[in-house]
Amino acid sequence: MTRAALPRRYSDRGFTLVEMIVVTLLLLIAMLGLLAVFDASARINKSETDVADAQGAVRYGIYQMTRVIRMAGSGGLYVTQAVLNAADPNMPGISVPSLGKSYNNVPANTTVTDQTGTAIKVRPGTDMIEIRGVILSPLLGFDQQTGCSAGCVTNSDAITVLPTAGDLLIGQHVNDDPAQRPQFAAIDAYTASITGAANSMFVIVADGNTDLHVGCSDVSPQGVQRWPQPAYNIGTLTSKTTLTTVQTPRVFSAGADFTTGSDLEVDREMPSLTGGVATPIAKPRRVGILDDIIFFVAMLPVATDPLGQHPYLAQGVRRGDHFEVTPLADDVEDLQIAYGVDTNNDNAITRSTVPNPPFDPDPNFSTVAGDDEWRPNTQPVGSETPFTETDFQSQNPYVDGHPGVPPAAHCPRLHGVMVSLLAKAHDPDPTYKGPAASGYVLMDVPLASGIPTTAVPGNYRRRVQTLRINLRNYAFQG
Repeated sequence: MTRAALPRRYSDRGFTLVEMIVVTLLLLIAMLGLLAVFDASARINKSETDVADAQGAVRYGIYQMTRVIRMAGSGGLYVTQAVLNAADPNMPGISVPSLGKSYNNVPANTTVTDQTGTAIKVRPGTDMIEIRGVILSPLLGFDQQTGCSAGCVTNSDAITVLPTAGDLLIGQHVNDDPAQRPQFAAIDAYTASITGAANSMFVIVADGNTDLHVGCSDVSPQGVQRWPQPAYNIGTLTSKTTLTTVQTPRVFSAGADFTTGSDLEVDREMPSLTGGVATPIAKPRRVGILDDIIFFVAMLPVATDPLGQHPYLAQGVRRGDHFEVTPLADDVEDLQIAYGVDTNNDNAITRSTVPNPPFDPDPNFSTVAGDDEWRPNTQPVGSETPFTETDFQSQNPYVDGHPGVPPAAHCPRLHGVMVSLLAKAHDPDPTYKGPAASGYVLMDVPLASGIPTTAVPGNYRRRVQTLRINLRNYAFQG
């Protein structure tokens, strides 16, 4: 007799195939959700890191540019030679293939030649700015006796200066004091790389006993001396200085050439004029290494960055006919420059319309074309004509240029520079649809269908910073 099988309870039965499929599907959905959360978190973290990097790049770039621009003209340069918004047509190293060679929204194939002879391309549509002055090394003060034997006009003048210059009654200028102001050693270190004409540097020798701007260098009602302009000569150094060598008097350079080359271009009052002739200076009062520095947005070589997605902010320091180019900040997409020129002679860069409209309340800056003394800083492109070199002073250039005596009221009117710098994240974020995801409009940057031509295609997180910089040697401080 066999026992009939007892029916199994429901709880003892296994999962059916359908139930296993359903459970697996639910687990898969839950896992995909968790992975999506982790992926979003990772992307957000990377985006925030990229944004922080972009913000840091903008700040560092602005800092470096501000440091140089504030010192424009240090040593005694004309304002027209201290701040250039167009390439000097008679000096090599910078190629701008456009009429007037303007640095505003430069065209394609604009280049800066580095020390290896490589032509580094400038990003089309961006701005450039060139600054000159004694910036990267100390400015020395002369005494009343020593200086150039022939007035710093030949190619063999020995420029001499004492360790301490000045007068006991009115104050002295210490040039060589290792404990406090090691000026001589700093200049020797700065010029140590000079090995000939290929990497030469400029030297400026200024006559502090003359003032070519007596008409605008009077004492203001606030008791401030305004804009004195000394006569000066520019020479070329093809060998390093040896100021720290024990000698009396100290020799700044025994081989500065004041007779030929690009130095005579800087001697002239206007960069667009061809080189002139140096004028003897009997008693030089200041001397220093004259830096010629350009800032621009550079493109990496096509082999390194074939799609042009990673432009960078670069600084070029002239060495002979080339520039020593140094990257300052990565992934800088655009640089726009505006110039503050005192067109109404009130010693300030202000609005043209008073009172200001409610939508445009800044007393010194306007987004309406022609409504302030900054140019070019508004849309649409072409609504504000960029300044020319002659706008940077109150009268047209003296016919004979420098050397010579310009009109007494030949006053500088360029008092400030406005810099706007835009950096982007290193990598695109396809999910980012926020403001400026496809580009950011700065000042008078060219547009194509409403998108800046300087924008890298793709959605990027971007950061921008704008700063207005007073020119220390030309801005009115009353």
